[in-house]
Amino acid sequence: MILVFEINFIMDIKSPYKKWIKSINQDETILFDDYNRKDYFKKVADICLDNDKLRKTLIKFIPIIDDFKEKKEWIYIFLINKRIVKIGGTRTGLYGRCSSYLCGHHIQERGKSGDCSKTNAFIYNTFEYYLELGYYIEMFAYELPKIIMNIDIFDKKIDIAVQTYHAYETTFMKDYKDNYKSYPILNDNCDPDYR
Repeated sequence: MILVFEINFIMDIKSPYKKWIKSINQDETILFDDYNRKDYFKKVADICLDNDKLRKTLIKFIPIIDDFKEKKEWIYIFLINKRIVKIGGTRTGLYGRCSSYLCGHHIQERGKSGDCSKTNAFIYNTFEYYLELGYYIEMFAYELPKIIMNIDIFDKKIDIAVQTYHAYETTFMKDYKDNYKSYPILNDNCDPDYR
């Protein structure tokens, strides 16, 4: 049975990793069902606790689409209890991006190297914390159209796939902020060019 209940602001996070856990205030989130751009997205994965000791991670991404591992450009959204907490983009595919988030396990507070980005550390440790409390986390995504451009190199015509996810990500995030007054709570470490 999946527990889905309101996200309440947690004033005092009780965790040795609290430096890397974001408090989620329900009043600073919106329900995915109320999101004006929800029709672009489909559910692509569930995020759950990982009890497999061989992997040595505490969370895992369980894909529910066949092309999860394919290298494509996507815009994705993470939901905690049906509320939007993160909008992001990837050019390496969903599997590649989710694998990168798992590097958030490598914080020094866990006795690891500390070799991970701040974004990965916050996402990983926040997700693990809320999953331990019984919250439900999902990933939705929008597959971006593939754009091919023909260019000349040494008088040869070469087709290249144009990277567009940055423009889409920027546009989706700006649109979200324009409509809902702020970025999603886990976007506060996003690229400064998007702010």
